[in-house]
Amino acid sequence: MSDTEEVTGSQAASKHKLVDTITDPALDWVAPEPRGIASTLTAEDPRLYTIVEDIRNGPVNWETHLPEEGERICSTFPKDGFAMYELAFKEMGFRLPFSNFECEVFGRLKVAPSQLHPNSMAFIRAYPILCRYLNVEATVPLFFHIFKIQKQIVGERQGWVSLKHASAKIFKMFVESARGFKERYYVVKPVTQAARDSLYMERGLFSEDGSPRLDGQGVPMTERVPRFPLAWSSDHFEMRTEEYLTAAVDLSPEEQAGFLKLKTYVKGFKPCTFTVA
Repeated sequence: MSDTEEVTGSQAASKHKLVDTITDPALDWVAPEPRGIASTLTAEDPRLYTIVEDIRNGPVNWETHLPEEGERICSTFPKDGFAMYELAFKEMGFRLPFSNFECEVFGRLKVAPSQLHPNSMAFIRAYPILCRYLNVEATVPLFFHIFKIQKQIVGERQGWVSLKHASAKIFKMFVESARGFKERYYVVKPVTQAARDSLYMERGLFSEDGSPRLDGQGVPMTERVPRFPLAWSSDHFEMRTEEYLTAAVDLSPEEQAGFLKLKTYVKGFKPCTFTVA
């Protein structure tokens, strides 16, 4: 299967009403659907699901807000807000703050969470759960050995980024529950310092010669940067898909053993049989 899925002709015709309200030229690279599909969520929607964190006798750290008129899934939102599809929390069980593993995957891919197709978000959710069950360390290099990247191109524009199994198929696609996801999204915003801090990290500053930059007291200088893009970013497409992946020779001995353990476990599944009296 190609790493690029080109959507043309009748395939490119969306089933949704597209109203392109994006005026930012920095988003010219975004495909018609992400820039044209408005959120249909309303406060009166009986199906609306807004549980995005597990609160145990503590403060509320995150709030959900409905997008303003004209805002889309690929829009940039103020106050460290970022768009999320409802089903990531409702169907897949994601909770904020994101785990270190989740942040590292988004950061390595250089994408906002909503830039990934929900099937891929399901893989990110399921992988550490299975690894924990089998006592395998859920490392990012192993994850990117199991999965490869597929990009959806519409004309010269980019849609959602997807993850596909590279070889051994370990996880089932999250197909049925992902239907109808495109118009059900909202904006998540941190409302406490702890929540905001979970989105950022300190990164060292370096001189042109590669040496650390020092302040007046000789202490290495750092800058506070997002752990992953909070809005849709074209940075992902500046690298070839294979540059994100982990070759077998680059896996540690522990990761190689873990991969074999995952494959052996799934291979041991037997077809279910039903007997009708």
